[in-house]
Amino acid sequence: MTDEKTYESVFVARQPIFDAQNETWGYMMLFRDSEDADRAVFTDNSEATMSLVSNLPLCDTPQNSKTRFLIHFTPEAVIRGIPHAIPWDNTVIILEELEDPDEALIVALGDLMLDGYELALNNFEGKPGCERLAELADTLLIDVEGKDQAELDTIVTRAKKFGVTRIIAKRVENVADLEKARNAGFHLFHGFFFKRPQIESGRKISSAKATRLKLFEIIEKEEPNFDALAPAIEADVAISYRLLNFLNSANFSFATKVTSIKQAVVLTGWKPIRNWLRLIILTDLTPSEKTLELAYISAHRAKLFETAALGSGYEEDSDTLFIVGLFSLLDAMLDTDMKEITNHLPVDDEVKATLCGKKTRFTPWLDLAKAIEASDWDEVGQRAAALNLLPGTVAVSYQHAFTWADAFFSSKPCAD
Repeated sequence: MTDEKTYESVFVARQPIFDAQNETWGYMMLFRDSEDADRAVFTDNSEATMSLVSNLPLCDTPQNSKTRFLIHFTPEAVIRGIPHAIPWDNTVIILEELEDPDEALIVALGDLMLDGYELALNNFEGKPGCERLAELADTLLIDVEGKDQAELDTIVTRAKKFGVTRIIAKRVENVADLEKARNAGFHLFHGFFFKRPQIESGRKISSAKATRLKLFEIIEKEEPNFDALAPAIEADVAISYRLLNFLNSANFSFATKVTSIKQAVVLTGWKPIRNWLRLIILTDLTPSEKTLELAYISAHRAKLFETAALGSGYEEDSDTLFIVGLFSLLDAMLDTDMKEITNHLPVDDEVKATLCGKKTRFTPWLDLAKAIEASDWDEVGQRAAALNLLPGTVAVSYQHAFTWADAFFSSKPCAD
C-alpha cells in the first residue's frame, strides 16, 4: 500500500505545447489521481490535486516566467477553490466542454479569472448549450485525432466566433497531423509529433556534429583516462563553461568552488562527470526549443533507467541503460535516421540495435519510459512488473531523475 501511494503521488507527466515557431508555450500536466490502482482518471480529489501542485517544481524546465501549466480540474474542484493553491500567473485551468453549467461554477470561474487565472476548454466541438463556458475561455483545445481537414476547419470556425486568443490542436501525432492543424488555423500544437523525426532523403550528420560525437570516444573507453579527459574538455570553451557552471550550482555542496576541469574530475569522479559530459554534448548538438524539450526527456530517461537499475538486479547494466535513455530520441533531435546516427556513436552493437528499434533486453526500459510520458499508468504498472521493478522503486527513481535533469538544465546559460 505504501509503495502504491508513493507511486501515485510522484508520477506527474508533463507534455509540451509548441507554438508555430516550435518554441515551448506551455505544458499539459497529467497525473495519476485514482485510488484504484488499475485506472487513472481526473477527479476532484483534493489530495491528488495537491499532490500535483506539490510536484509541479519537479516538472519545471528553464523556461521564462510566461510558461503556462495547463491543469485539468472538475467543476466541483473549481467551485471548491482548489486552483487557488497554484500561482495564478502561469496557471491555465482546463475544464471539459459542458452544457448548461451550474451557476456556482460560473461564479467561481469569474473569481478565478479576476485573480488572473486563465480558462481552457478541453475537447471543444462547439456543441449547442456549451456557449457560456466558451465565452469565458481564453483557450480552446481541439482533438485532431480521427478528424479530416473539413471537420477541423468547421470546428475552428466555430471556435473563432467566441473570440478566443488561442486554439490548441491536441493529439498531433505526426507531421501530417501538424500540417493539417496548421492549415485549419491552429495557434498551438500538443502531441507526440515532436518526438518523431522528419527525415529528408539523403540527409547526413554534419561535420560539426560528427566532431562533437567523436568526443564521446574519450569518455566511452573501458578504462578511465583522466589524462586525456581534462585537455579534451578544456579545448571546448562552451563545454568547459557549462560543466563548471553545473558543478557550482546549488545542487552540489562542494567545500570549495570548482575552478578548473582537473579539479572537477578529481572531486566528482569518472562516472558522474562522464554522464554529465554525455548530456552536455547532447544538448550542444541540439540547441532549438523543440530539441531542448527532447534533450530534457532524454536526460530524464537516462537517469530514471540508471537509478532504477541500481539495487534492482540490473547493476551491471546501469551505465548502458543510461546511454540507451540518453540517445533514445537522437533521431528526432537531429531529424536523421537512427542508423546513420549510430554509425558515429561509440556504443556496442546491442545498444545500436536497441536505438534502431530492434527488440533487445533493453527495449522494455524504453517501453516503460514511453508509458510514463504518455501518462498511461496502467501500462506503467505492467511494464514495471515485467522488469521486476517495484512501484516504489520506479516512483523514487522517477522523482530523482527530475531533480537531476532540472539541476542540469537550470545551469544552462540563458539565451539573450
